[in-house]
Amino acid sequence: MDIKKEVEKRGNYIIRLRKHFHKHPELSLKEFETSKRIREELTAMEIPYVIAGETGVIGFVGHGDRVIALRADMDALPIVEKTCVDYKSVNEGVMHACGHDAHVAALLGAADILKTYEDQLTCTIKLIFQPSEENCMGAKLLTEQGFVDDVEEIYGLHVFADIPCGKISIQSGARMAASDIFHITLHGHSGHAGKPQQCVDATLAAAATVVNLQSIISRELDPNKSAVVTVGSIHSGSAHNIISGEAKIDGTVRTFELEDCKLIESSLKRIVQNTAETYHATATIDYQRSLHPVVFNDEEVTKKAMEEARKVFPEKMFVDIPRLFLGEDFSTYQQTIPGTFAFVGAGNEQIDRAFPNHHNKFNIDEKAVLHATALYVAFGLAGGKTE
Repeated sequence: MDIKKEVEKRGNYIIRLRKHFHKHPELSLKEFETSKRIREELTAMEIPYVIAGETGVIGFVGHGDRVIALRADMDALPIVEKTCVDYKSVNEGVMHACGHDAHVAALLGAADILKTYEDQLTCTIKLIFQPSEENCMGAKLLTEQGFVDDVEEIYGLHVFADIPCGKISIQSGARMAASDIFHITLHGHSGHAGKPQQCVDATLAAAATVVNLQSIISRELDPNKSAVVTVGSIHSGSAHNIISGEAKIDGTVRTFELEDCKLIESSLKRIVQNTAETYHATATIDYQRSLHPVVFNDEEVTKKAMEEARKVFPEKMFVDIPRLFLGEDFSTYQQTIPGTFAFVGAGNEQIDRAFPNHHNKFNIDEKAVLHATALYVAFGLAGGKTE
């Protein structure tokens, strides 16, 4: 099998698919049209499939008792797209700003290649088109429903526009962070803006809370460690002349070590409660620990993946990338299945496609979709090999 040649033959098809999915993004667990198109493509390829978790799809190619999986996520984000491409989102307020459109197109391209050479495969390959990665529910859902119980190895990838197109990272060990989520509600007393002495200003308490939370990393975590505390959303008040009686703060904590996670959770709760008290407010905190754990690549699986990838890509394409504080629910599979997760460079500043993932102008160099396709095929071949 000449993987590069097979990808080139399907290049236009794969890129058309990517543009289609980009134009028709859907939010987590609402990927109904995406799922329908995936099923149509698999049917045309004569690849059998099952529906998993309402909108997920799992195709089957190859043969044998040994089972491996290739995974692509499907969902988009609640972002208003600001690009000017002709395949810009037609679903207002929803955008493929993370690259999952590329993942789906690449896995469909790989599926077609693997199906063509099915008689050469030495294992059964599950093609997992997973819903709901962005809210960390999809992998958990498929795992709980038993769809990966027989999987012996699992492979995944992610395109990143802040990594140059033409670069690929396949490394063992910790690669992406565990993610916690916190929801804080500050309770005050509302009233007239001209009579602040009669009120407890929840907005003021919220502002102080956000500032004080930044001291956790700078003053409570060991400087030799690394972690992230990010406030992503603040909502308070309803009009310019009303002092707010309630404020809501949402954010995330990213860590690589459990002891750091515990320290930050404890510090966050203490700071929130004490800050609220300082401003005569009260606080309630909903802290959700480890929506997904650390993405940790198995050494042996990663070694096999690299061996096959080197047969497809020149050595200059492989780079070492520092671990990322981004989260990925692929790690949910890795709790019970040895696996590896690769980073595929997709950025190109020369054509204005280097905006980071989750940006409203996010777009990728389309060569990255083809690189991802070839990598999926290489992973499929790697998974069929045993020591």
